[in-house]
Amino acid sequence: MPASPGRGLLHPLAALVLVFAVIGLEAAPVTDDEPDPGAGRRIYREGIRPSGEPLTAIVVGDVPVLGTQFSCQNCHGRSGMGAAEGRYLVPAIAGRFLFAPSSQPGRPAYDVESLARALREGRNPTGRTLDPLMPRFRFSDDEVAALAAYLAGLSAGPSPGADDKVIRLATVVTDDVSPDVRDAVLEVLKTYVDEKNRQTRLESQRPDRGSTPASQLPTTYREWVLDVWRLSGAEADWTGQLEQRYRNAPVFALLGGLSGGSWGPIGRFCERHEIPCLFPSTDLPDAGESDFYTLYFSRGLELEADLIANDLAAHPVGTVIQVYCATTPARAAAALRSRLLRKNITVQDLEYACEEPLPVADLVSRLTAITDAAAVLWVRRDQLAALDHPLPAGRIYFSSTLLERDLNGSLLKASGPAFVAHPYRLSGDSDSALRRFIVWARTRGIEISHPRQQAEAFFACLVANDVLSHLRRYLVRDYAFDMLDHAQGLAAYLPIHARPTLGPRQRFLTKGGYLLPVKNGIPDTHGVAWILP
Repeated sequence: MPASPGRGLLHPLAALVLVFAVIGLEAAPVTDDEPDPGAGRRIYREGIRPSGEPLTAIVVGDVPVLGTQFSCQNCHGRSGMGAAEGRYLVPAIAGRFLFAPSSQPGRPAYDVESLARALREGRNPTGRTLDPLMPRFRFSDDEVAALAAYLAGLSAGPSPGADDKVIRLATVVTDDVSPDVRDAVLEVLKTYVDEKNRQTRLESQRPDRGSTPASQLPTTYREWVLDVWRLSGAEADWTGQLEQRYRNAPVFALLGGLSGGSWGPIGRFCERHEIPCLFPSTDLPDAGESDFYTLYFSRGLELEADLIANDLAAHPVGTVIQVYCATTPARAAAALRSRLLRKNITVQDLEYACEEPLPVADLVSRLTAITDAAAVLWVRRDQLAALDHPLPAGRIYFSSTLLERDLNGSLLKASGPAFVAHPYRLSGDSDSALRRFIVWARTRGIEISHPRQQAEAFFACLVANDVLSHLRRYLVRDYAFDMLDHAQGLAAYLPIHARPTLGPRQRFLTKGGYLLPVKNGIPDTHGVAWILP
């Protein structure tokens, strides 16, 4: 198979660590005391002292900053493997590099005393002054010792799920996904993995040539092994199933995934075990504000709720009537309800059983009785067939996700304005990434029956291939995320989703969307504004 389109985008960061790889030795013992690595972890990641107060520092000579603004992780990466920021190369400070001699530039190994001097005074073991961007922290001796203990074990060896022969991955599929969608997506994932393994199976036998540090390292080929974790029953039961599967066969990362409900239990599993979870196909991420280990395409239905809430804030009404059935649409309605209540907008819920028809008569009755009302219809296109006559005056909103992004054909005739919340590319926009996937699939005999989910799975594979190819011998999960934080170019290969961006701590590629006006029953995409709610 041709090389991943994203190949090469991560080279600056990977090359930086490869330099250290040639010169690095095993980490030396840091101290005879027993400092707390857990306290050092919080110092490194959050810039918080063991007391719970933020660290204080001076940067660029005289600018005071808090550790929460300038934590070690912010510059050196969660893995401690360094980073590339414009023309700056931030060095690796994981223990295997920091507590070993270096020739780039030349210096002896750090110890606790010289680390304290670097942190407080900005001088390395030879006395050389460090870059002014390196903060000068106010550390106590105990805090330096705790940080040194944490750094000694940071990225010290491969993460679970990876060894010299294989990288084990898994994709999660919940039983609320229809079999035809599940099979279509699994065909994409398995085809990609099988083809990658076939075409690179002899790579480990390729001789290394050249004089660069990277070329002097032996090539290591690891086969991808893809497990399919199928979750059944209620969401409350998923955690136990995930834990059991992980105990039986730990994986390095989760690749793609499918769920018709909330991804929350799976995302929390990834946070708990610090497992990269790369781009699941879900309309309900249910992500926490501090979540780190899952990358999503967007906030799904919650993003649509924000687009609708944003418009209702600009055009206030007295009451909003939400129509939904008691499955996934109910989660979207709950998200919008919480936003509207904060804006002091009254919300009425019109919930019905998903197997029953849309309660049109009840909706019309409510809209007729309330003069200052808007309706949000969290419904599928097939359910709209029940709306065979115009609704009373009032603003009407639809979900593009529940309409399966199908903007063709008439939605309804409304007496008032109607809109579709649409966080995807517009139908007239060029989508070269989707065309690339279609060509790839057709040349491999894959039927494209569910283009969004299949294209999303293909993109997840591209991302995994790019980052794993640059990790080389340093199979550390946090290092994978550090690389992705500096792989902005990968977003150009995302199909279907609009205006994607990827950067440090950005966990949603698409952050906005459109509110398409419905004219003569058809969504109008001409001249619509991009909205960041």
